[in-house]
Amino acid sequence: MKIAVIGTGLMGKNHVRVLKNIPEVNEVIISDTNRKILEEASKQFGISKSYQNHIEMLEKEKPDGVIVATPPISHKKNVLDAIRYEANVLVEKPIAHTIEDAEEMIEDAEKKDIIFTVGHIERFNPVVTKIKDFINNDLLSNIYLINTRRIGPFPKRLLGKAEGVLVDLAVHDFDIISYLGGKIEKIQSQIIKSEGQEIYVKVLLNIKNNIKGSSEFSWISPQMQRNIEIYGNEGMVFGDYYNQEVCFYENDDYDNIKKTETFLRNGLVKSGKAIKHSIYKQEPLLLELTNFIKSIQGKEKILIKPEDALMALKNALRI
Repeated sequence: MKIAVIGTGLMGKNHVRVLKNIPEVNEVIISDTNRKILEEASKQFGISKSYQNHIEMLEKEKPDGVIVATPPISHKKNVLDAIRYEANVLVEKPIAHTIEDAEEMIEDAEKKDIIFTVGHIERFNPVVTKIKDFINNDLLSNIYLINTRRIGPFPKRLLGKAEGVLVDLAVHDFDIISYLGGKIEKIQSQIIKSEGQEIYVKVLLNIKNNIKGSSEFSWISPQMQRNIEIYGNEGMVFGDYYNQEVCFYENDDYDNIKKTETFLRNGLVKSGKAIKHSIYKQEPLLLELTNFIKSIQGKEKILIKPEDALMALKNALRI
């Protein structure tokens, strides 16, 4: 299988690194308009074919799949070009710079009947997989609250760019919240900006099935945190994306709960055991790209539908 990567910046290089270690991928081709960055990536990963013009690459190489890892403002053009050459596409998150661009990309992919997915990498994190199993097996019934935090230092590569924490960070958690809890129905927010760029956002959420929630997105914290808390009758499950850890904190009053709608009002919450759940740690990007490769082969279905990514973008842009 031949896979092309358009854009060899920070994320593009990560894609190339992982693709080089996937057995089903026989050849990796790269493209970048910046000759210096292109040559650096070629040398670092031993890439024999590289192009400054991605159209020339698509015409000559006819790749089975294309990874678009360029800035969001150029996603539409690069994705539509790949679709025009009938290549399956994985575009980095966010799906696009605008809702209209995303909708056009989805429509073109459907017309050509090609695989089109988006790099919402956190969906492939083993932490999310474990929590999803928790929910599917009714180990956390009557979910009523979901909180997330995605904070850390300012990424200097994005200083002064059009994207702030909403497009860069919030789309991750909005996708995960929708995946685990349900559709986000209402958003209230507080925002701190610097030179017009959002650098801190705190949101309160109303989620389907009468679930409440909150999320914090920050580029002003020297501490890196990527975590989620989900509360139900039995207790609270805590997931640390960064360290790939899941811990369940039992509600020791659970056996005394008679009616799910009244247990909070009656104060039936008590500290119980803290149970750490084992996780087979894996690199989410490897799982994401493997899913893309196997979907091209017809062995798996894509996990991230472009419509899911569009909804995450809509929620971010609503703020």
